[in-house]
Amino acid sequence: MNDLSKFVGSKIREYRKRKGFTQEVLGNKIGVKANTVSAYERGVISPEQDMLFALSEVLDVRVDDLFPQKEDKTNELERALRMTKNLEVKDVEFLNKLIEKTLSLENEERERFLESIRFTVDYYNKMNE
Repeated sequence: MNDLSKFVGSKIREYRKRKGFTQEVLGNKIGVKANTVSAYERGVISPEQDMLFALSEVLDVRVDDLFPQKEDKTNELERALRMTKNLEVKDVEFLNKLIEKTLSLENEERERFLESIRFTVDYYNKMNE
């Protein structure tokens, strides 16, 4: 439990600093004193459930962002979807076709296909340096 408290505390500190808040400012926004925020960040005490929601709202993160993430396919899918939010539908469809094509190939054929994509990306990067 102590390791989890320290992890959550480190995430609170990280997100607080990203927002440019002092411990006092964050404390004022969530209704606690600066020394309570300090104790959260050090993992000395753990925020209660309602405080976790208040922290996530003020820090503009999901409650889940304050906890260790399991590496699973769902998180990867969510991450991929977040990354595509600024793309047009036709671009997402094209990327989906690339993935489907990659998955349809096997062994050396797949490696050649992926190598051609890597070559194209490297070429683009060199031309735009």
